[in-house]
Amino acid sequence: MIALPVQAADRWFLLSRHGECANVESLKRKIPDLGEVNDPHAFAALMQKNGHKVTLREIPVSAGKAYEVTVPDKELFLIFATSEMCGNPGMR
Repeated sequence: MIALPVQAADRWFLLSRHGECANVESLKRKIPDLGEVNDPHAFAALMQKNGHKVTLREIPVSAGKAYEVTVPDKELFLIFATSEMCGNPGMR
């Protein structure tokens, strides 16, 4: 189980390849039982609880925080990022 804590003050978004951000709630289209999940660690824990193989990897960034979360059997390859990353296509 993934047990790295995330500070509650961090507001997380899903980052697109073009640096645009979407609310984590937009995942409800693919994951109807998303509930109140709003950070990468909680999402990874939910997917593991539901029996999916999950990879969670911190991505080094110059500002803010970012995590790559993959759930291959759901065809999900996500980047969770804090607001500092939004609109920044050169995130690495």
